Amino acid sequence: MSALSIRLSPEIEKRLEMEVSRLKVTKSRFVQDLLESALAPKDSVALLMQAREQYGLDELAKTATVTNKAANVKALVREAVQKKHAAEKAYVEELHTATERIAAEPRPKYGA
Repeated sequence: MSALSIRLSPEIEKRLEMEVSRLKVTKSRFVQDLLESALAPKDSVALLMQAREQYGLDELAKTATVTNKAANVKALVREAVQKKHAAEKAYVEELHTATERIAAEPRPKYGA
């Protein structure tokens, strides 16, 4: 373990002494705990949210909504194309049925 020397203002030294006596720990233990807390690995999600807030970036939920809108557009286009094909198919079948019906009808003989 290494040693570290720091200079403290009289006010901070007094506050440090009061805090260590209240917590019943040594100055070294108190400073070590503070350093461990400050240097601990951060939660990446919390850091991301903090950066988004700090820089005014959109939230993840709003970004996902945009993506979902794009997916919905694709689905709506597919549905429209399927309806169009179904309508065309129904029209062709109706036309074919009408043509068969007309062909099956007896034809009057002209000039007879």
